[in-house]
Amino acid sequence: LDSRSIWWGGRRHLTPLLDLVNADVVGRAHETKVEESSAVTRASRPVKRDEQVCENYQQPNYLLFAFHGFVLDSNPSDCALLAGLSINHNDPGAKFANRLQTSPTFCISGTNVDSMRELAQFLRMKHGLSANNVESDAWLDEDVVPFLTQVLEVRISRLEDLSETVWGAELEDESIPQKRRYMHHVARSDLAHFLGSLELLKEW
Repeated sequence: LDSRSIWWGGRRHLTPLLDLVNADVVGRAHETKVEESSAVTRASRPVKRDEQVCENYQQPNYLLFAFHGFVLDSNPSDCALLAGLSINHNDPGAKFANRLQTSPTFCISGTNVDSMRELAQFLRMKHGLSANNVESDAWLDEDVVPFLTQVLEVRISRLEDLSETVWGAELEDESIPQKRRYMHHVARSDLAHFLGSLELLKEW
């Protein structure tokens, strides 16, 4: 249902034909509005005669895969989903647990150090670190870098446990179900983002 739905006004809508438009990464983000009782999605950039009309979702591959059933090989909006962190009752920052959503998620890009800002804020709370730098440009400091590094290394270790040989073989093997190949694509992309983020921390 998600892959055939168009969202606006915070609700899912079935919009015949509009769900058949393919995706690319050119132009502004797609947006659907209601105009005179009709759902209207305008092209994200000028379209020439006989040229295919595409939508730019501007979403990371893990969302494209989960809600639309595909991934993009070259996706400038891509990032790695980092979830599963929590503040436990014995953490130094346990008193802040009620300020957080039950399961915070973070979108980590291997080419943008600022994508780790919210994760750093969370780790500061979890480990009882000073929050003086949270909103400033100095949010990345020697106090939080070790905790960021630890989180990234755990994710990298999990993904590296998946055989690179198997990934490569299955991505090229057309007999493997497409959904499985897409899953491997997302996992390899996540690994690249986490490795890139770790390098950014080392350069800091």
